[in-house]
Amino acid sequence: MWSASLTPSNSNVCSRCDAPMVPGASFCRECGTAVSPTPAAPATPDPSASYDAGHYQPSFFTPDPGVVPGELGSMGSRTGAWAISNLAVGLISYVPVVGWIVSLTTFIWTLTLYKRGQDIGARILGLRVIRDTGELAGFYHMWTRTLASLISLLAVGAGFWTAYSERDRRTWHDKWLGTYVVKSGPEVDELPATSSSAAKTWFWISIAFSGALLVLTAFLAAPGDSG
Repeated sequence: MWSASLTPSNSNVCSRCDAPMVPGASFCRECGTAVSPTPAAPATPDPSASYDAGHYQPSFFTPDPGVVPGELGSMGSRTGAWAISNLAVGLISYVPVVGWIVSLTTFIWTLTLYKRGQDIGARILGLRVIRDTGELAGFYHMWTRTLASLISLLAVGAGFWTAYSERDRRTWHDKWLGTYVVKSGPEVDELPATSSSAAKTWFWISIAFSGALLVLTAFLAAPGDSG
């Protein structure tokens, strides 16, 4: 009488009588032991379906192609971060002696934080800037984003306050630089930080312009030749 036991399909011999198995056979030809069907191979995930850096699961999708990790930062926390980085630090800079020390310290700290998608306010309130490539905004990208934010501010602040009605809470300079502001967390803090080639170009243009402006200012401020 045939046994109802099943032998794994990936075995080369029968699990009951050790007879060689015929590939694709449903039963052992010697003892009649049933062979379990070969399990279907698991589907291979599409690597283009999500950005994989650290094997995280993205929390939200952007309207642009691709996936951006993290949870969008609230406009309240973003406003607070801006106030800390610009208003609070700016007011302290007016304090004699202490202001100069604080200004220099915060400037150096800001440049350091730029390497990983933050400034002082973002650091304190737990925010990070990420690119629409799924990576943290690097130093050059953060520098250029800050330059672009001046345009958002000069346009009667429209580049900032319009973000309150945006689904993705993006300012003008976020859209220009392809960035999003998200909450710090395990799925974003360890991402690689990168900058676009355009951001690097604008960084060096701004440095050259600033240097030329300083030289021109020094030249105009120098006393004239009284002889």
